[in-house]
Amino acid sequence: MYKSKMVCYALLAATSVLTASVQAAIAKNDQVAALLPDAMKSSGTLRIAIPDIGKPLAYKENGELKGMDVELGHAIAQVMGLKADVHLVPFAAALTGLQADKYDVSYGEFYVTAERLKVADFVTNWQDYSSFLVAKANDFKPTTLKEICGHKVGAMAGSAELATLKTAVAPCGSKAPMISAFASINQAILALNSSRVEGVLINRGGAQEAIHMDSKLDASGEIGGGPTATAVARNGNSEQLLPAIKAAYDSLIQSGDYMKILQNNDTAYGAAKTAVIYQQDSTPPTYAFN
Repeated sequence: MYKSKMVCYALLAATSVLTASVQAAIAKNDQVAALLPDAMKSSGTLRIAIPDIGKPLAYKENGELKGMDVELGHAIAQVMGLKADVHLVPFAAALTGLQADKYDVSYGEFYVTAERLKVADFVTNWQDYSSFLVAKANDFKPTTLKEICGHKVGAMAGSAELATLKTAVAPCGSKAPMISAFASINQAILALNSSRVEGVLINRGGAQEAIHMDSKLDASGEIGGGPTATAVARNGNSEQLLPAIKAAYDSLIQSGDYMKILQNNDTAYGAAKTAVIYQQDSTPPTYAFN
C-alpha cells in the first residue's frame, strides 16, 4: 500500500499518461466521432475524472496512472478522436465535479441508482458485485448484510456499498453496526489491518487486488451485483455525448479492444456485451443486494 502522503499527492495530481502500446492499438472511428456535439469536436478534448479507487480500476505505479478505468477512458477518447484530459479525484468528488462542469465524464464504475440519476446520466460499461474484505485471522466473515449487526464495518465515502451498509442498520435493532466511511480504499484497508473495522465492503475487483497485495486478507460473500457505468455530465452536450459514448463502447467491444483492456487488468469476469444509456427518467437496473 502507498504511504498516506503518496495517496494525498495522487488525489491532487492530474495526468493523461497511459501505456503507449495500449494507446497505439486503438484507432478513431469516424462514425462514432460524427455523433459528438459540435462544442466537443471543436475543443478536441474529453475531460475525464478518474476516482481514486485503487487496483484494478485506478492506481498510481511509478508515477504512472494505471488501471481498467484509466485505459477505458483513454480508449473511448481515442475512438471518438479526442484527447483524454484525465484527472485523479476522490470518489466522493466525482459527481459533484460533473455538476460543476469540471469534467465531461467520470469513471468509478458507478451503480446506476435513482438518487444518482437525479444529478447525472450514465452509460454502462462493465458489471461487478461487492464482497467484504476481512482479515483471515478473524472469525468475522459475513456473506450477507444480516450478519453485520453489532460489528464494525466500512466502505468508500459516496459509494453504493456505503449506502447498502446503511440499509442494514434498521433490521439490526439494538445491535446496529458501527459504519465508517473512507476517502480511499487504502485508508479502508489501513483501518481493517488496525482492527478499527472488522470488514470493508468494496467491489470484487478491489477486494481481489487487496488480497494479492496482502496475504493476510480474504474476501467473503457476493453482495449485490449488476451493471456499472460511466457517469456523464448533464448539460448542453449530454444529449449528443451519451450516444457517442455508447457507440464508442460498442465499437471497442466489437473490435476486441475492450476485452484486451479487461484482460490486461484481470477484470474480464465483469465484461459487458453492450453499453446501455440511463437518463433522468430511466428506470435504474435492479441490484440484488442482500
